Amino acid sequence: MFHKVLTSLFDIKNKKIRIYVYNSSEEKIKIPLKEVRVNNYIDKRATRPYYIWRLASRELNKKWKKHVERIINNKELYVEVLRGFFAGEGNIKTGSHSNRTIRISQGKPSTLIETILDRLNVNYRFSIGERNYVITGKSNWEIFAKLKITDLHPEKKLRFWEAFNEFKEEHYEKNYLRDNIFNLLASPQTTKELALRFNRSQARIYDVLELLKKSSKIDNFRVRSKDYWIRMDQKVIIISKIKYKYLEFLDNVEKTTKEVSEIFNVDWKSSFARLRELEKLGMVIRTKNKSWRRLSMDKKVIPL
Repeated sequence: MFHKVLTSLFDIKNKKIRIYVYNSSEEKIKIPLKEVRVNNYIDKRATRPYYIWRLASRELNKKWKKHVERIINNKELYVEVLRGFFAGEGNIKTGSHSNRTIRISQGKPSTLIETILDRLNVNYRFSIGERNYVITGKSNWEIFAKLKITDLHPEKKLRFWEAFNEFKEEHYEKNYLRDNIFNLLASPQTTKELALRFNRSQARIYDVLELLKKSSKIDNFRVRSKDYWIRMDQKVIIISKIKYKYLEFLDNVEKTTKEVSEIFNVDWKSSFARLRELEKLGMVIRTKNKSWRRLSMDKKVIPL
């Protein structure tokens, strides 16, 4: 890919291209490029083969520098440039006590890297001893995740996402979730909405909701396969819009199931099921002559 990109940028016909291959063993690495001269060398320190692409040309070197200068001065390409730096010089370090660190190797501080990190609002420090830019903290990891900075290198991408997904949920002080969820439930909320609001799993939010419900502080209403939660002191009943139309239709009149089904153009069983659900909520009653009548209530009805 590197060879393909460079040959697409420059006219290198009749130029002598060499690729130096370094490997820890004497195994010859085959390069499927006929026009390129390949030299194999042994490097006992190499954990895997690595390559150096070389073309000696002052003219093309000047053109290459112009390309590089144009790219690094384009702020719109900062993310792509940082992605390239990480693919070549970056690594992920994990350790005890849930330590997770993003590192970018540099022999000395780089104005370009620091400019890019500053623009992306990434906090960092340069370690002279390690010769690395050191980036920690969940907020910084979230920026790298959102921009997919580590996705150019398959192995580093995997290591990054494995470490990122192990971040524990943010810690809240005792009863923080319970009290703040209760305050929010002055209006209807779903478990998913609350989970996103507090950056917790839906399972964790559900546990809090169940405790509040057992304490008779909140109630839930099932509407179109979703549970909506609300405080009981709000004196609210939540139903679907179609059921609300049933209520409006039964306002001050009595109707049989058949009459209701004809009005709403549905079968008898469908109307009967909806009326039964309204009956369980104490909103309608079935009379002795098998008609349905709406009941007066002291609770507000919210159609969703």
